[in-house]
Amino acid sequence: MDAIIMCAGLGTRLRPITNTIPKPLVPIAGRSSLERTLDMLPEAVTRIVLVVGYLADQIKARIGTSYRGREVVYVHQDTLDGTGGALRRAESAIQSDRFLVLMGDDVYSSVDLERLAAHDKAILCYRAPASGSLDAVQTDETGHVCGFCRPEPGTEATLNTGAYTLDRHWFQTTPVLVPGKEDEWSLPHAIPQLIELGHPIHAIVATFWMPVGTHEQLAEAERLFLEKSE
Repeated sequence: MDAIIMCAGLGTRLRPITNTIPKPLVPIAGRSSLERTLDMLPEAVTRIVLVVGYLADQIKARIGTSYRGREVVYVHQDTLDGTGGALRRAESAIQSDRFLVLMGDDVYSSVDLERLAAHDKAILCYRAPASGSLDAVQTDETGHVCGFCRPEPGTEATLNTGAYTLDRHWFQTTPVLVPGKEDEWSLPHAIPQLIELGHPIHAIVATFWMPVGTHEQLAEAERLFLEKSE
């Protein structure tokens, strides 16, 4: 099983740190989010595809072509056209029928990633107050995904963490723009097409998830991991 990890973004909300360091390599209590995610990959993952762009050479130098016995290959997203664009660009590099998709600047739990990888198709969700910038996952009575919505900021919601188990059926979907964008293609907003075609998507509620995209989130992550190390 391949794991595709998105690492191409500019990290503008973490400037000036990301002026010289790609966001997935920004240290969190001495270890980057990308390395923490690589350390937590499920046993089923045997190969890693990193989608890189901004300051890609630093990521290549740090991670190399093998990580803890797993082959690492790189796909360049020279035009930053969203997660949908990134995954479509990675299609030719993916060797497995099913694959994980993860964000290189988020931190996950190994237990949750194991649960995610156990399903044919699934989205990892997290219960938390909505920030206004993340979509909530709508589910039916069986726990399957039936759609997405933008919740009111501050309301408790089942948020999309951007972690998925998918298969090659996703590449048969028609590209969908990120709502409100004219040049970014969305990975999750193509998923309703899979549901319409009869491919159920499980919603897995995570026990832990920490996005590290702002200075406030970075400070909170630093605090949490330093506490764990004591």
